[in-house]
Amino acid sequence: MSADRDKQSFQLPLLKAAAFTPTKWNSADDKARFGNQLLAFIAADFLKAKWTNAFYGVLYQHFGFIAHYDQHGFWDEYFRDLPGKLRFLRDLTQHPCYGDPAYTFSDLERVVIGRLRAARLIERLHTAVDRETEAIERALLRKLLAKYEAAPPPIRPAGLSPRVSDWASDQPSRL
Repeated sequence: MSADRDKQSFQLPLLKAAAFTPTKWNSADDKARFGNQLLAFIAADFLKAKWTNAFYGVLYQHFGFIAHYDQHGFWDEYFRDLPGKLRFLRDLTQHPCYGDPAYTFSDLERVVIGRLRAARLIERLHTAVDRETEAIERALLRKLLAKYEAAPPPIRPAGLSPRVSDWASDQPSRL
């Protein structure tokens, strides 16, 4: 199985309305449509083009994200970088799915969480975050080694150490 197909396998089969209980405000089809949209958004690596106002308007009301009330702040919190994406998946999959499906999306939440856990997306993303962090740290290490190993150490007479106040010696006194 290819990596892309494996990565997106949690989307299939598509969610069907028959698997969900309608609420007073949303049909079972609304639940299935949103669930498929959420899974597609995740499978597309949180593609910004899929981050619509309508999609956000449903997402922030479910999976315990209710405290997020600003679409752009939500994006910055979760989708700007790999650690944020990992935090999003952790927050989403740790949601306890409270409530009666006739009044909440708890039935859909359970299905989505089950699929994401079965696909081991958190573990995969955690590995990607670790690799990215190591690459950033190694690049910084190379830069620092080049900077400090290439330059000769400063010459300082033996026994003399800088005074704590030397850093501010060019500042006028206020006393």
